Amino acid sequence: MKNKRFLIVFALICIATSSIFAEKKNKTKKDRECEIKTAVGFNFGCYKETTFANISQGVYAPRFELESRLRFGNFFHIITADYYFCRPDSAMTKTTVLYNTYDPVTGTNYYDVSTSSLNFHKIRLQYDLDYRIIKNEKLDFYIGGNFLCNAFLQFEHYPSITGLVSFGTSCALNYRFNEKHSLSFTAGIPLLGYGVRPSYAGCDARLMKYAEENFMQILTLGTFLSIHNYQSLLFNVEYKFQVAKHFAAGLGFDFEYARIDVPYGRPLYYVDGNLKAFMSFNF
Repeated sequence: MKNKRFLIVFALICIATSSIFAEKKNKTKKDRECEIKTAVGFNFGCYKETTFANISQGVYAPRFELESRLRFGNFFHIITADYYFCRPDSAMTKTTVLYNTYDPVTGTNYYDVSTSSLNFHKIRLQYDLDYRIIKNEKLDFYIGGNFLCNAFLQFEHYPSITGLVSFGTSCALNYRFNEKHSLSFTAGIPLLGYGVRPSYAGCDARLMKYAEENFMQILTLGTFLSIHNYQSLLFNVEYKFQVAKHFAAGLGFDFEYARIDVPYGRPLYYVDGNLKAFMSFNF
């Protein structure tokens, strides 16, 4: 009789222990989530690089994005990389220009016909770290900060390259309609940064000298950025449909605006939108 009671008590302890560990495992699994996303979109907008030509250049091109989203408890990590390349659309790239050029051999001036070969590249690397302050069955809301690296690369006969890093505030929201349909929103505004930008299109003497002797010394040519000389806004809206347990697809829209007034009086203006389709894998 005692042996039976002992076996019953032992069995109940084992069942209770296994239930506790299973509950803990499920809770841990719910508090950890990894999502890898790839997106292809169509970028449209314009920019004005006033150190080169004080006219607006239209940008229309495919845009590629790779992103990872990691959730650990109340912390939300987002790592994003995107890139596109295009040949700007403006009067400068559509028409042939007649230049009055000097010939150093004969010492005379002559006219030369030239067609612009202008091209533009945009690269963005971004890391967001947010903390969840609202959580319920439908809604998760996060606030935090981000670290952003941006490069605006314009090439003609000479390059005009703007590179900057910045720290700012960010927020993220995820709303679940049901198990398969959800809507997410992220936004960020830089507050403090550092940027390197030439005072005119092309490489000046110091930049060329540093590039030849010590490339990292180019960073000393930069300027500290804040609200007075650098204003920017970036936000993203996405709709996601959970196709299977570990696979989802969706549509999204990105918007970005930037004004970089370095050097003073010759700012770079940039505004664009990006319509995209994406697929993601959840673990």
